[in-house]
Amino acid sequence: MASSRRSQALIHISFLFLLLLSHSCYAAGILGTCHFDAIYQLGDSISDTGNLIREDPLSPFARLPYGETFFKSATGRCSNGLLMIDYLALSAGTQFIHPYLEKDGLVSHGGGVNFAVAGSTALPVEILADNGVLARHKQFPQQAA
Repeated sequence: MASSRRSQALIHISFLFLLLLSHSCYAAGILGTCHFDAIYQLGDSISDTGNLIREDPLSPFARLPYGETFFKSATGRCSNGLLMIDYLALSAGTQFIHPYLEKDGLVSHGGGVNFAVAGSTALPVEILADNGVLARHKQFPQQAA
């Protein structure tokens, strides 16, 4: 019974979120009334604006069809259009946030930065593996033992 209530609540929250992000809402710039100067994003593939393809240029997200609907070129988003974070930026009246791995990504852009990387996990890969979850893990030279 409790899980049914949680599901219903999640559906209602999702509906309200989608209503907020609908075309008429973001065109009106509802979040613009809050006067946000910047957005700082942490996350995974649903909010990565290009960090993964800077880590792994051979990733499928580095080529079309990813990005072709809105940006007309591959951006590293795991979508062929905008992500939720892009709609939030539009509604807030800020620029699209740049990936931190982009050249000068941390210093040259006002409006925030995106730390999200597709495939990121909240737990160490060892704990995931112990529980039967396989995660792609790339060992960077500075981390090599």
